[in-house]
Amino acid sequence: MGRLAGLGLGWVAFGGGAVAFAQDAVPAASLPPTPLADAVAEAPPAPEPVATAPSKPQVSIVVSAGKGLTVTSPDGKHAFSVRARFVPRFDAAFVGSGDAPTTRASIATARLWFQGHVFDPKFTWLVQLAVAGKDFRDGATSPIFDAYVDYKVHRDASIKVGQYFVPFDRLRTVREFALQMTDRPRPVGELTLDRDVGVTVYSDHLGADRSPLAYRVGVFGGGGTNLTSSKPAGALFVGRLELRPFGDVDDDSEGDLENRAKPGLALGGGVAYNLNTNRQKSTTGATVTAGTIDYLHAAADLVFKWHGLALQGEYVRRQAAQDALVLQADDGSVTEQWARSGHGWVAQLSYHAPFGVEWVARGSQMGALGETDPAFVSELQTKRNEVAAGLNWYRNGHRFKVQTTWQAVFGDDFGAANHTLATQLDVMF
Repeated sequence: MGRLAGLGLGWVAFGGGAVAFAQDAVPAASLPPTPLADAVAEAPPAPEPVATAPSKPQVSIVVSAGKGLTVTSPDGKHAFSVRARFVPRFDAAFVGSGDAPTTRASIATARLWFQGHVFDPKFTWLVQLAVAGKDFRDGATSPIFDAYVDYKVHRDASIKVGQYFVPFDRLRTVREFALQMTDRPRPVGELTLDRDVGVTVYSDHLGADRSPLAYRVGVFGGGGTNLTSSKPAGALFVGRLELRPFGDVDDDSEGDLENRAKPGLALGGGVAYNLNTNRQKSTTGATVTAGTIDYLHAAADLVFKWHGLALQGEYVRRQAAQDALVLQADDGSVTEQWARSGHGWVAQLSYHAPFGVEWVARGSQMGALGETDPAFVSELQTKRNEVAAGLNWYRNGHRFKVQTTWQAVFGDDFGAANHTLATQLDVMF
């Protein structure tokens, strides 16, 4: 036992994975050196950590289907985007009275967008160019559709300056690429205010961050787009109120492509007065030379969306202060140049199935007001009413879709209606 005690007593414990030895104390100086101890003693000191410069923010380049190419500066203060859209389309038209049908294959529209922000994401800009033949309406010589800057100064008062849709009625300010049918309703094309050059002060949430009330107040030139010559002094004044009682809703895009679980409702109304315009339809149409016309405009509209169901409706009215202008030539002959007063309504209903197919139907009607343009009255005798139906397939929402629309335009006799069947691919890159 004494010898065992002299040699030492060792024990091993495995319960916690540890190993321990107990032995007689031996002076450290008498212990022989070990290879491990020598290695530790001879190892060089650990190098000092090298300070590395922080990596610099990089330029962001993003390519997104339907939204084009976006380049953003490292600090996020500047951004530039470019995207394109085109619409190959086939039309077939025939009259119920038995006339031979006609067909047309065309590029219905081709657009280029350049947009971004400078100095601050709140200061945005946009230029839209329309370069297809059908885009040059009313003798336009410039491809510019939109060109504006928009500065979100404050929640209650932002400002927009340039050429863009006059904020008057909802069914006109919906962008062309976000339409459910291949063409806008006839009352909208005839009676609404189109694009013009001006300034708008607006808010989408007046008074509070989640306020349901929005407004737009603007002053425009009153002569429409891309003017190349002067016109008599005048201006277009416009005001619009909007109410969204259930919160924000994408009322600037037709249909309920998101199949909303929560109902969305937008109610709106607008008034406008165009002082001293020389355009027969206020901001569009033929130019009159016998003088100027004052027009009073009014509109009321609604948009409702829920579980793929979408309903939109609008009433729009244009009333001239002067029914006709008289132009007397040097030889004493007299020519009347007529104003064009009328009103109309539109109702459109649709359902978007979860698998991307949508059914849509529309009805509209127009009427003349007062002693207005006889040519307009005559046109309404055969083209006062409109019914239409459509079938759409969406691959990337409104940014990639195939649309087919049937439309019938008629007076009192549906049997003599003008029918159009249009199919188009509407794609944005």
